[in-house]
Amino acid sequence: MIQNICIMLAIYTVRGVVVFANFRIAFKHFFYFQSNERKKKDWIWLGLYLAINYLYRPILNYGPRSFRLIFLLLYLFRIVPFLWSRYGCKLSYLVISLFYGGIIDSISVNIDYIFWGYARSNIYAALNADVSIMITEVLVLIFLSVLLLLKKVGFIKVHFTELAITEYILLFLLEMSLGILQANTFRSEAYTDSMKGLSVFIFIVFISLIIHIIMVREQNTSMNDMIGNLKEPMKQITDSYIEMNEKNTELRRFRHDTKNLLLALRFLVAEKENDQAIEYIDKMQEEIEANKGKAFDTGNFIADALLESKAKTAAQNDITMTVEGNIPANRIEDVNLVILISNLVDNALEAAKQVEGEKKIEIQSILKKNIWILYVKNSCVQDVVIRENRIETTKEEKESHGFGISNIERVAKKYGGNLKLSCENRVFTARATLMLMA
Repeated sequence: MIQNICIMLAIYTVRGVVVFANFRIAFKHFFYFQSNERKKKDWIWLGLYLAINYLYRPILNYGPRSFRLIFLLLYLFRIVPFLWSRYGCKLSYLVISLFYGGIIDSISVNIDYIFWGYARSNIYAALNADVSIMITEVLVLIFLSVLLLLKKVGFIKVHFTELAITEYILLFLLEMSLGILQANTFRSEAYTDSMKGLSVFIFIVFISLIIHIIMVREQNTSMNDMIGNLKEPMKQITDSYIEMNEKNTELRRFRHDTKNLLLALRFLVAEKENDQAIEYIDKMQEEIEANKGKAFDTGNFIADALLESKAKTAAQNDITMTVEGNIPANRIEDVNLVILISNLVDNALEAAKQVEGEKKIEIQSILKKNIWILYVKNSCVQDVVIRENRIETTKEEKESHGFGISNIERVAKKYGGNLKLSCENRVFTARATLMLMA
């Protein structure tokens, strides 16, 4: 009895560590879930995870029947409370846990057949199954580790997509159904070895399809991110265009009536109605100001419309925004231009909003032959520490300039340039350098 429990503890120690490592690698490096800061209560959920992990097999083998179903459910979702603590409460983590368990069980069915042929162990019930599952979990850890290594050296660029809850459930049911069918096939003497081998081959194809479904190349991810990143800026550009078009229409109407307006003004002056004439001129000036054209004239219509929209947001938050220099037209793709400007200015707006007192955003565009340098400077609450072009300070400060940094870098690198971040005297500067087409 004691020997059996010691063997169980050894197996479930390995399994506990490996499963935790698998989820940690997947969530930290392959899923795009926003992690919360570490909290003391994380250790509580980690302790709960380990407790359920160690008690599972002894209770299933030797515990009261009434506890077995409860512990089976607890075991299936043992990692979920920890995930909720680190990544926020999402129902999808429950089904991801089920999905992972289904994959492990399905693969272990094949390993159990290949190594032991479903022979029963004399040590304790389900020992062979536990060892098969442990081997499977170690293989998954090796697979994730190799994948992570290849990703870090830049050989592959992949991540795991977050499927819909119904899709996870459907895949889980397919996994379990196939696992049950295989278990019955392997145990039955009615099926030949060739048929059992065919079952293993079909399962390998099935797992390959699942991997293909959940694994997405970064190229596809970048395209999805880019589309999502463009929705709001394109709406802003459209709104600014409509507004500028309306202003231009009103200004053309005003100019059309200028002759009559000047005749009326001449009459007031001739009659020495100076006060009325001055009032009349003031109203004309107000009309011109109200219907003046573009707020910015950088030489790029799309940039002007986008900057005008951002300037309105700045004004609503008491932020002074200035633009200096020309922005190239026809030498950078419009999509890349919008991603670059919108992310840089949005970051500056988010940071400047938090400042009490004078809030400023200065945009300077320098165009020299084939080199375009875009500076975006903004007031910030305090100086921040930047290492390897990333902010290493509090969560709030990271969020102030964290939006779209990777998108900005991607655009800069596409044009053979780079993004440089700096902060000094409570002024944050983002400098994007691009090599443009001739």
